[in-house]
Amino acid sequence: MRPSDTIPRSAERRYPLRMPPDWNPPVPAWMSVFDDEMHTVSKGVIGAQHAPDRDMAAFLADLRAASAGADIIDFARCIDRDGLTQTVGILYWYDPARAAAWLASEAFRHFWAKHARKDNGYGLFREMMNVPTSHFETLFSGPEHNHGMSQGRIGVEGPVAEHMYWGGMRDRIPHSAQNPLEAGSALRVVEEGDGRVVIEAHEHLCVIRSGQDWSLTTGEQRDAYLETIEPTLNAGMAFLRDEGDAVNCYSCRYMRELDASGAPVERSFGLAYFRTMKDLEDWAEHHPTHLKIFHTFLKIAPKYGPDLQLRLWHEVSVLPAGEQSAEYIHCAPGTGLLGGVG
Repeated sequence: MRPSDTIPRSAERRYPLRMPPDWNPPVPAWMSVFDDEMHTVSKGVIGAQHAPDRDMAAFLADLRAASAGADIIDFARCIDRDGLTQTVGILYWYDPARAAAWLASEAFRHFWAKHARKDNGYGLFREMMNVPTSHFETLFSGPEHNHGMSQGRIGVEGPVAEHMYWGGMRDRIPHSAQNPLEAGSALRVVEEGDGRVVIEAHEHLCVIRSGQDWSLTTGEQRDAYLETIEPTLNAGMAFLRDEGDAVNCYSCRYMRELDASGAPVERSFGLAYFRTMKDLEDWAEHHPTHLKIFHTFLKIAPKYGPDLQLRLWHEVSVLPAGEQSAEYIHCAPGTGLLGGVG
């Protein structure tokens, strides 16, 4: 599946591209290419919410063992809006039938029952989504980067023209050619009781996972990221985490990735749920917290051109209703999609 084949051009679109005429992006970017036989990506965010000083090594080990059949699993940690720590695994399957089988498996049921007990002293959650390839896009600052769902891609396409202008993210999602990607309703609580809440997502919930990898930075470029870019990014993520209601962001986790032992590595990402893509676009295009991130990057990245050591990437999805749900057990009210129903 080549990205250039999946982005419908003007004659095929009900909603036109926002790309300016004769556009030439100031910095290059690449998109992932997946196997033609892959039609849907299943993604799961499985996590525990706990006191910051609690050792969650056993939880991570159990999750790793229980999820051995996933195509990809990344581990990460963050401090949430309630001041608690979330330790999570983000899992991907390139076949939704295998993801469904995993949820129904004895290994997962045992894991879930063990860690859902109230006397454990921590909350447990899962956010599950099935995303057709027509409903997502990926973008990378270099052709060799392959984070997130793209760890299983078969190649890259680029540099791409649909990049670095307001609306480029929407233009890269094939479904946007024929659909405005508006929300059909609101998040809905479908089960509740005894510390457990199950939420069903509405049409076109927008999910972004946007990451930074500074593990290869050195010298001046490392200083630029740690002293200039990262503090600005941190402030923007904190706004979405703590005040996201103002821009229709249900939840934002600014997460540090972990290695197999649970130790932090030099990679991070924001995982955010917006009501719609337009809400994400409006924050990105107009809000001072994102504009500061955007302009800070533009002051630095073009200076290094192809020698930029910082690796940037994202994956953005708009979810069709009906196959997306989230479950929270003994979690704080602002956790994940609970932030959109309170």
